[in-house]
Amino acid sequence: MPPPGLGGSESSVSHALPGPLGLRAEPRHADGADFPRFLRPLPGDPAPARNHPSPRQGRSLLLTFDDGPDLVGTPLILDELTRRGLKAVFFVNGHHIVRGRPEDVARRDLLRKLATHGHLVGNHTMNHKNLCQERDSMAAEIDRASEIIAYATGVRPLLFRSPYGARCRDLDRALAEREVIQVGWNMDPQEWRGEEEDAIVKYATRVLGHAQGPVILLLHDRNLAAVHALGRILDFVDGENARAVHDGADPIRVVDYRVFLPAQTLPETGLELWVGSCVSSLRALTHLGSLL
Repeated sequence: MPPPGLGGSESSVSHALPGPLGLRAEPRHADGADFPRFLRPLPGDPAPARNHPSPRQGRSLLLTFDDGPDLVGTPLILDELTRRGLKAVFFVNGHHIVRGRPEDVARRDLLRKLATHGHLVGNHTMNHKNLCQERDSMAAEIDRASEIIAYATGVRPLLFRSPYGARCRDLDRALAEREVIQVGWNMDPQEWRGEEEDAIVKYATRVLGHAQGPVILLLHDRNLAAVHALGRILDFVDGENARAVHDGADPIRVVDYRVFLPAQTLPETGLELWVGSCVSSLRALTHLGSLL
């Protein structure tokens, strides 16, 4: 992908309408979390210190997938992650899911499945535009994608990834007004250039093997070479962790989207006491049943 153009003029901002359920957590903004977002610095600004891996955070890996959902690659990734009990972030393009064709309906169903399995569906714009070069479409590209994701999953996207990694002050302001957290990456095997599976695995494992802090891996679920490489990359992580246990070293923790959120992100609903009462009642019934 070509490097994005960066700039700094003001752009108009409109707020997205809620989806059918309109659910969202309340991170307010990324400042409540310590995990680096690995964004390219704005022109004239120094690279923020927390953009760099910090050994005190330990070794960790966040799995992210761009440009889906894909009816072939995404289910394969979902199966692999489910088998291992891992969660990921899927940054999707709205144009894949907005129309009424059977394949579009199937992709919306796939987003629901991702959400119900505990993965986060993030906003990657409607049409994969460089929003810092096409500012007139910035608001529509963000908001329309948020609306269709909310419609498909019932949850408004908390995270945003800018196509091409583009960043500018207009985009920062637009996302801040929407209380959406922008996420970059610091490990890109560049499989979108046509790299083979072995090359993807070799690059990813080399970077992970030398990592001293957090890593955000960028892959594309429409690229089957990347999809097939995923299992081998995770096998490497398992091997590294087995060696870490043996040597008393830090393991590589596979983390999820919650690393970007403050501790208490979900407001109380008023149902907590009722849920707790139900749990206590079920435990009592289970105990009673064991005595009969």
